[in-house]
Amino acid sequence: MLPRDFLAQMARNYELSKDQEEVFLLRYGEELNYYDIAKKLNTSEGACLKRMGQVYNKFKVSGSSRGKENRLRIFLTEQLQQGVTQKTSESTVPAKTPKELQGESTVSPKVIIKPVTNTGTASPPIYENLPKRECTTFIGRRQELARLLELLSSEHSAHLISVDGVGGVGKTTLVLETAHRCLEASQPGSVVQSFEGMTVPTFEAIIFTSAKQQYLKALRILPRLKRERSLRDIYRTIAHTLERPEISYRSPDDQLDLIRDSLKRQRTLLIVDNLETIEDKQELLSFVYDLPRTVKVILTTREQALFVPIRLESLHEEDALSLITHQAEEKGVELQPIDAKVLCQNTHAIPAAIVYTVGQLAAGYSLQDVLTKLQSATGDVARFCFEASVERMRGKPSHRILMTLSLFPEPVERETIAEIAEEDSMNTGDGLAKLQQLSLVRQQDARYRLHPLTREYARAELTANLEFEEKVRSRWVEWYLDFSQKYGNIDEKKWYPEYSHIDLEWENLQEVMKWCREREKERYEDILTLWRQIKGYAHVRGYWDDRLMWTDWLQGATERRGDWSTLAEILYDKGWTLTLTRQPECLEEASTLLEHAWDLRNHKDITFQVELAARMVVLCIHQQKFELAHEWIKIKQNMLKQSGVEELERQRQQIQTHYYQAKILFLTKDYVQAKKLYQRALKQAKDIGWERAEIAIQNWLADVAIEEGNLEVAQQILEQGFPVAECNKDKHSIAFHQRSFAYLLQRQGNLEQARTWAQEAALSFESLKMIPEAREMRTLLQAIEDR
Repeated sequence: MLPRDFLAQMARNYELSKDQEEVFLLRYGEELNYYDIAKKLNTSEGACLKRMGQVYNKFKVSGSSRGKENRLRIFLTEQLQQGVTQKTSESTVPAKTPKELQGESTVSPKVIIKPVTNTGTASPPIYENLPKRECTTFIGRRQELARLLELLSSEHSAHLISVDGVGGVGKTTLVLETAHRCLEASQPGSVVQSFEGMTVPTFEAIIFTSAKQQYLKALRILPRLKRERSLRDIYRTIAHTLERPEISYRSPDDQLDLIRDSLKRQRTLLIVDNLETIEDKQELLSFVYDLPRTVKVILTTREQALFVPIRLESLHEEDALSLITHQAEEKGVELQPIDAKVLCQNTHAIPAAIVYTVGQLAAGYSLQDVLTKLQSATGDVARFCFEASVERMRGKPSHRILMTLSLFPEPVERETIAEIAEEDSMNTGDGLAKLQQLSLVRQQDARYRLHPLTREYARAELTANLEFEEKVRSRWVEWYLDFSQKYGNIDEKKWYPEYSHIDLEWENLQEVMKWCREREKERYEDILTLWRQIKGYAHVRGYWDDRLMWTDWLQGATERRGDWSTLAEILYDKGWTLTLTRQPECLEEASTLLEHAWDLRNHKDITFQVELAARMVVLCIHQQKFELAHEWIKIKQNMLKQSGVEELERQRQQIQTHYYQAKILFLTKDYVQAKKLYQRALKQAKDIGWERAEIAIQNWLADVAIEEGNLEVAQQILEQGFPVAECNKDKHSIAFHQRSFAYLLQRQGNLEQARTWAQEAALSFESLKMIPEAREMRTLLQAIEDR
């Protein structure tokens, strides 16, 4: 930065207007970019650039815009050193500017900055050919920027650095931002610059080369007219930037020696952008491997390289929203916060997609039109990010694996991919490795997944290959049918350690069921089988909304088929789920459904009928119809006397009877008799090893102990049962234990912990849609606050 008083004097000497002087002082005195200058002066960037153009004219500076700025800086620095700024009455504006201000070539890609030291001796020139920054304000990526600056430090041994990631993720933007910071730190008179506590590295030469084929701009994909396609092109750019044009006319072998000799003369940063599209990539890699230690090399690539890597993923949501807001302000787009969130979700926080979509809005497209184009596999964003990478693998195992992976919204194991894609282990390994190299696949532990934007494109590829899609989807459904049979089971009354396998595949299973629902005619039996095999898991994990969604669909599909036996089963399950929520309107609907199921009971066996009667008991208890509940208990007991009910089921039903009789007594405040029945039920549950029932009964015994004032007993019971419920991830049981702990701690006078448990219980009940219980916990919280 140059002294403000010196610049003000030069502005007067060269008769700058007030507007011109303001831009001149902020640009050369404070080193602000034009975006920040415009904000400070409350005007536009275009107006600031126009004023600076007028400044160049006053100083008689000609040539390209980037060259003009640096030539004027050189002139001002020399004037400052020579002390010519003291204006006298005789001083006049020189009729002819110094030689350094004369324009050189308007097409030359190089810029030479000739700094002057404090002793008056010229420093070696800084050679650079950097293009302008891709963004006026750099948003996000602070951690990656700090890491890249650290690797570029002369104190770090890294020689080759790769920045990799899927197309459009911001690799070039990050590297250019880094290079410009290094350039600014390297300029004459620059104070020591730092970022995140580290000194910004300096270089005597910064050379940018790019093999990028196209740009994704606001309205369309534009071809890049000039690019370095080969190692010879890169030689030429290096030679030209270092002012050694004669090198370009020598033989290839001589060129290599001369380039190496030229590079080692100064500390150099060499950037190779878009490594994957270099025609002779292996020769280029050999070249950069053998460069002298004075050279740092950054390579950007969609392939995961084997250098010191910086891997870019999507932006964090906060940064993505900031980028959307900034782009909207720059382009004059009015965007509501909710619309910004929608854009963030649909662009999956990919910077190029964000810039493109906001540009589309600025061009007059509606938000819905923009989202439709964004999701299209043939749209500009998908083509820019994936087309080149995918085109090279068509017909190969990697392409088939990519299409297979599009079926899975969540990570999946390698063996599963191989089985569904019908590829052997070798092809699967090679294919996944290739997809990882291209940043198309992410590996998480031993599982693989696609980036959401990649998945959209890969799914379109799958749809375009009809024969392959038909086969792979059939194998996909069959695999999950076998999987759910193996790990799901159908006994909802027990906990299963095998449920942990389903935890990992839950989202993938839902995707299979969704696809089957959309093809009701061909896949009705498949979704019915899947539902039967995993509904117990969904109950334990608290996925009650999913249970209701499936039974809604199955109810309609089953009624259309006139399958009364299955309909009774569906009505029972839907009615039971609604009963568990305990909301008045849900209980009313549950009553209708369960009564309908009761009308169809003769289509089912005696075990089903007994279980249905038990559900009617629970419904009546929740409706506070205790006399009717006792009537249903009698019906159930009479049915149990009939043959056909297995002994284990008979014992379970007896335990349930005692459990719900005890609950009625508890709700009517007869704690003594409730305790006796709970203890009898607990003994019976232990006798048959029914752990899930044991924990539920003990929870109620703890509540009885709290009501009777036996707080130590209650605490002991809860501390034994709660870890078991947590271990088995039973959300219903967890919520009731949290509720009991809240009441216990309130009675013990530990209000702070009681508040914590009540808050946790309220959230758990709300997630289960158990609104009355959640409301009860909110009331308890208010009572605690009021004390």
